[in-house]
Amino acid sequence: MKRVCFVGASIMEGMGDEEKLGMPGRLARLETQNDTPIIHYNLGVRGQTIREISARATAECNARLVTPETDFIVFATGSNDFARTETGIPRTPRHRAMKHFRELVLDLRRIAPLMVFGPTPVDEEKMPFLSSLTGMSFDFNNEDLLGGADEYQKICEEEKIPFLNMHKALNKDRDYMEGLRNNDGLHSTGIGYQAMALAVHHSLQWKELHRV
Repeated sequence: MKRVCFVGASIMEGMGDEEKLGMPGRLARLETQNDTPIIHYNLGVRGQTIREISARATAECNARLVTPETDFIVFATGSNDFARTETGIPRTPRHRAMKHFRELVLDLRRIAPLMVFGPTPVDEEKMPFLSSLTGMSFDFNNEDLLGGADEYQKICEEEKIPFLNMHKALNKDRDYMEGLRNNDGLHSTGIGYQAMALAVHHSLQWKELHRV
């Protein structure tokens, strides 16, 4: 049975999911129903930027993946690097975020095959988001997230790493957007994580790594 590490921040962790499954748990359940079960490891840690994820991700994946020929990694880039602080300045300058991103995906790919998906949509009417971790307010907007996703995708194309634009996959999904409205605008409820799991489950990128 394939082992899959799901690396990321709060969206990967599943913050807001009433069933505490998040996308990885819901995707694993879909694969079991499809008779293609996986062993999944949720390595999402809320609030982290890509630089902070980089400090732990390779060691955590190395400790869990035993057969690189069949095991693989899914990395959700998250939104934290693009959050604007109360002064309107991005939490991470764009050029630095891209540098950290390229370094991390290359490090992860050395461990096992890798799939990446980009930032998810937000409900801007719910912004700014008050972080319980830092006590600070962060503003997330879809223009920043879409622009960041496009840059991530270009890097992945250059490095020949499968990339799923999760913003475009979900920004018109009724369940995902309803989940955002019913929660904090950044994290969906369970119906949104189910929509995300279905988006991954049906994607060509996932099929190439797992089911083909």
